Amino acid sequence: MTDLPLGIIFGVIGVVIAVIVVFVTKLQMNQMNVAWQSAAEALGFSFEVGSLRGGPTISGLIEDHPADVLSYTKRSGKNSTRFTRYTVEFPAIGIGLRLSKQAGLGQFLKILGTQDIVIGDSTFDDAFIVKSTDPQGARAILTPGRTMALNQLLAVHPEVLVEDDRIVVDRRGAVRDADVIISTLRRIASVANVLADARASTELTSIIERRLEGELPSDYEPESEFPQGVDARIATGEALAAFGALNVAQRIFETLAVELPADRGIAGWTEQVRRESDESAPIIEPPTEPSVIQTPQDHPPMTAESPPDDGDSDAFAIATDLFGENRLSFETAALFDERYAGRRVKWSGKLRKAATVDHYRVLDDGPFTKAVIDIALLENDLFGNTVVTAIAAFPPGSIDEIQPGEDITFVGDLVGIDALVRNLFVGDASLRM
Repeated sequence: MTDLPLGIIFGVIGVVIAVIVVFVTKLQMNQMNVAWQSAAEALGFSFEVGSLRGGPTISGLIEDHPADVLSYTKRSGKNSTRFTRYTVEFPAIGIGLRLSKQAGLGQFLKILGTQDIVIGDSTFDDAFIVKSTDPQGARAILTPGRTMALNQLLAVHPEVLVEDDRIVVDRRGAVRDADVIISTLRRIASVANVLADARASTELTSIIERRLEGELPSDYEPESEFPQGVDARIATGEALAAFGALNVAQRIFETLAVELPADRGIAGWTEQVRRESDESAPIIEPPTEPSVIQTPQDHPPMTAESPPDDGDSDAFAIATDLFGENRLSFETAALFDERYAGRRVKWSGKLRKAATVDHYRVLDDGPFTKAVIDIALLENDLFGNTVVTAIAAFPPGSIDEIQPGEDITFVGDLVGIDALVRNLFVGDASLRM
């Protein structure tokens, strides 16, 4: 007799739990439908409502590329997991291209020297497994602009898979935020456009190659027209931030933040530039009694006979700390500000090139000799070395006798960083023996 009431009680509890589960599931699906419909309306996409049997779907054109987002469930035994898949298509490249993240079995096979094409960009080769029916064609297609865009996409969306005619991001979990859907699709579409459009690729490659040489931008007009693509604007904004044009960089990232409101990289750079702008703003102190006008003191002129100061001589340790981890570029820039900005260094490296300049924004007014010096190699057993470079300001004529390719030892103050291309800016530099 006592068993019957307990059975009834457990049965009632089971029914209640089942009702609660169904209620919560319907509530979550309703939340998804609202978010996905909102995203579809913002993007001009069609929307298919989701149900308990299948999640919602949106589809349409973005940057003139067919795209869709769908929610689906993977089952394994009694367990099931919901995924969200973003797909953006583009005209087929025609070389059977397939790029996937270095991980698991693929990474092990790469170590064995199989199933991979080495492009020659150490950061890219370290991140992706590259397959193609035309290895030379893959190397020609994967220009510095395209590899940079793909690296940046992988950093934000590590689930990315690139095929010959599409980019797919397959993320675990349900998405109930319209901004996440919009931001993810627009970021993927930007990379698809860089892969499909030779002009977009050339524009982005030009920006990256000039940044690698420390040449972009020494000055930038506040009303200049910016590139159209998301990735090209990100690259320009990062360079402007590195070179101290913070107001213009802030304008770029704030505009991007409206277009991609949930993109982690853009949100990080928006905050980083805002913080740098606040730190660089002059502090206005109230006048004391009696009022005295204080005039700013100019930096002493650079001379070849600067007083000796050894500073930090371990360039490799600093380079490893800044660039040895898989960080987003804004995170590296923030780390530099926290640990290294203003630090005195004494480094040795190989002179790449040098030229006299009248002005170089991050290194202040000239004339001075701007030198590009390779100061560290971050070793990678599989893919070669990643070069870290110093862009240093020397007194005019002080290093004229040193030829490109020769070793040079110098001291100076760390004044800035271009995190993506691994450039460190050194002001008030002078030679040391």
